[in-house]
Amino acid sequence: MEAIVAQVLVKALELLKSQGKVPADFPGAVVIERPKRPEFGDFGCALPLALARFAKRSPADCAKDLIAAIDAPPGLFDEVTFAPPGYVNFRVRSEAWFAQLDTLFRIPQVGQGQRVLLEFVSANPTGPLHVGHGRGAILGDAAARLMRAAGFAVETEYLLNDVGNQMGMLGRSLHARGREILGLPVTFPENGYHGQYIRDLAASFVQTDEGQAICRRQYDDIGSADDNAVVRFGSSRLLDAIQATLADLDIRFDHWFSERALHSSGRVQASVDALLARGAAYRDGSGAVLFRMDSEEDAEDRVIVRGNGVPTYFASDIAYHDEKAQRGFSRLINVWGADHHGYIPRVRAAMAAFGHDPELLQVLLVQMVTLIRGGEVVPMGKRTGKFVTLQEIVQEVGRDAVRFLFLLRRADAQMEFDLDLARAQTMENPVYYVQYGHARVASILRKAAEAGLTVPGFDPVLDAALGLPEERAMIRDLARYPQVVASAATQCEPHHVAFYLMDVVKGFHSYYTRYKATEKVISDDAAKTAARLYLVSRIQAVLGHGLGLLGVSAPESMHYGAEDEQT
Repeated sequence: MEAIVAQVLVKALELLKSQGKVPADFPGAVVIERPKRPEFGDFGCALPLALARFAKRSPADCAKDLIAAIDAPPGLFDEVTFAPPGYVNFRVRSEAWFAQLDTLFRIPQVGQGQRVLLEFVSANPTGPLHVGHGRGAILGDAAARLMRAAGFAVETEYLLNDVGNQMGMLGRSLHARGREILGLPVTFPENGYHGQYIRDLAASFVQTDEGQAICRRQYDDIGSADDNAVVRFGSSRLLDAIQATLADLDIRFDHWFSERALHSSGRVQASVDALLARGAAYRDGSGAVLFRMDSEEDAEDRVIVRGNGVPTYFASDIAYHDEKAQRGFSRLINVWGADHHGYIPRVRAAMAAFGHDPELLQVLLVQMVTLIRGGEVVPMGKRTGKFVTLQEIVQEVGRDAVRFLFLLRRADAQMEFDLDLARAQTMENPVYYVQYGHARVASILRKAAEAGLTVPGFDPVLDAALGLPEERAMIRDLARYPQVVASAATQCEPHHVAFYLMDVVKGFHSYYTRYKATEKVISDDAAKTAARLYLVSRIQAVLGHGLGLLGVSAPESMHYGAEDEQT
């Protein structure tokens, strides 16, 4: 409905410009708001205020011209009025609101086919995914789903950080545990990876003839520190586990991109050479190569090749983002941990050095997650091995709870994930609350079918039977759905959809509970029954569609209390 009101105002503004009543160069944007006070109508726009400042006229005169120029579709507005200091307010006719229920899934295609590459998770294959990885994974997947629904051509990618010191440390940790299992002398590496998963991998490795032979030798004698049989064994098994966990969360990627392939193909070295040739990088006295940083956010030059000739992770990221930018995407979106905030200016500066628009890169920062069980914080730390894996959380509380609860907060807000709440099958659990609403409507519709009633399709005459204030409020809430999805997709903020679904269910549960004894959905009044069956079917459809966009299931039946015997 916001889009319809905006179109009406845009047309009126164009007419006034053509008549010379509004300056042709007036740049004012048409921004539709929802007044906080119902007496001001359903929508408002401060266009008269902006126009008054630009044209040196009174807001009241500007509003008078705008209102006179409005040529709205018949039956759209009850009234259009001026409100000081400079608003045009609109009150939409009830029939027009009801008509929106027939177009709930016509999501504005704001993406217009724009190609987007969305990279997320990209955790090192040095251990299982933990709860922090899960938040970024679910945000990225939900953002991709929403953007596709809104007309973006989205491809998803996981960057495998499968090269460097951390891979070498994985190999050393597995090798040390393997020697320990074989009863051989061992000194566990400082900063090595602990945890039962390392012991389990080592036990599997030494069960093979090759693994046993390798663990009987010193680590430095078995080949490259970060690419040898131990590393390949451990990282392969861990990658399998990562993919299995993501699959359990219904997350799949279009592309898996190997950082090692960047190095082996010569692309990292080629990027370094290109930066040196462009003067965007230089060698210092130690032989190291530094990238020139001169942005206001970060003026410190950054090492991309160490004095010993070994590239840094930044060098890999430079080559990777140059490669991504060359694939022809309109937007590159990365989901990173909030601790990477300072890294953004560096990557953008490197992209600019290669001639790419730095604004091509958009970064969604995800804050930390604190895991709570029994009211106590669960300690986390992959290095120490004291952490709960994401797989364990999914197994404990289920995919739906993990996904929905993660999406109930803005990505840049810290959050506590309460395992006890996530597991509870009560109205206090947000995902149960929303799914319960969907199942409750399904129960009503089943009872209607048992009574031989058919849910009608859209028919304008049904609107007259829906006179309760709660029914009118639910119709207005449902009409918001297409714009909520489009807005959430544009901003890459799935939490807007999650909160919207909570609002819809809250309205429905309140309506159901208040009128279950006096104004049942199924009653002896055929007109009211038909209208209410259509309305609740629209509620169920929106809940199911919205949950689907968040990657959450919409059950047809759940455990009910006695009150659900009423329809």
